[in-house]
Amino acid sequence: MTTEPSPGTCFGFAVRSSLPFEYLRVGAGTPLDVSASSAVPDGDGGEVLLQWAPSSRFPLAGRLIRAAPGFRLWVDTWGWFLVDPDAPRVTLPDTPNVIRREERLWSIPAMLCFLARGDTALHAAAVEVDGQAVVLAAPGTCGKTTLAAAFHSAGYRLLSEDTTCVRAHDRPLVVPGPAMLRLRHDVADQLEVPNATPVGNVEDDRVHLALDPATRGDGSPLALRAIVLLRQADDGLRMQRVPAPHALRDLWALSFRLPTDRDRARCFAAVADLARAVPLWNLYRPLTIRDLPATVEFVARHA
Repeated sequence: MTTEPSPGTCFGFAVRSSLPFEYLRVGAGTPLDVSASSAVPDGDGGEVLLQWAPSSRFPLAGRLIRAAPGFRLWVDTWGWFLVDPDAPRVTLPDTPNVIRREERLWSIPAMLCFLARGDTALHAAAVEVDGQAVVLAAPGTCGKTTLAAAFHSAGYRLLSEDTTCVRAHDRPLVVPGPAMLRLRHDVADQLEVPNATPVGNVEDDRVHLALDPATRGDGSPLALRAIVLLRQADDGLRMQRVPAPHALRDLWALSFRLPTDRDRARCFAAVADLARAVPLWNLYRPLTIRDLPATVEFVARHA
């Protein structure tokens, strides 16, 4: 724990740490203590909740273990992340790659912490349109980050690019996440992204960008205006309202949950409430860079 002033907020948490950060926003939030350690947890005890092989969503193998006082997350080549959602507190691996380490902090460790707070995690981007949040939801490789970057390029505020934190309320809210963009090199070469700066010397298949502080805004939650489910079509742009029962399948597939009966019940109730409370749309659009400006304008006008 540190007594130093918070360097900023993310997902409603005010970070308390002496570590460097690139993606935080200004504002207040629940204190979250973040530190780094090279220590390896003692013993192999604990319940393995999730285990995965490398994929497009998680490029490295890993496993999530429930072990008091919270969770242990092991990621191949990185080591151990220790997460105590009740504190809340996260201990990160001690590594010189501080950019990627921060990005991993704002994935599963952060989701475990804000799920314990009662929020819902969706695999989705979110942007601000007319003072409200519009969620752009899709599985990986469906262009949601590229579309979110196009919104940013058009002057809209980016709230999150991969994970969106939704808070139950009289009207559901979106809590802004890290002020970052990660674009494939071929997309970054074709798409002009103003008010963003490349950070770190990260050698992988992405360009890592930190949004300029003047464009980030603060971490205050915004009312959720609509959820847009991204679909591919080659015959122009169109949007179609999705009945709430049909939308449940997509929201369930895009939500992060633990494989326990209790957490499945929590998650289903959360996405059912969300489907009832917020308009959901299917957006059919071409997956081409040249069509991005028209797609941004279309969504902003019709969502």
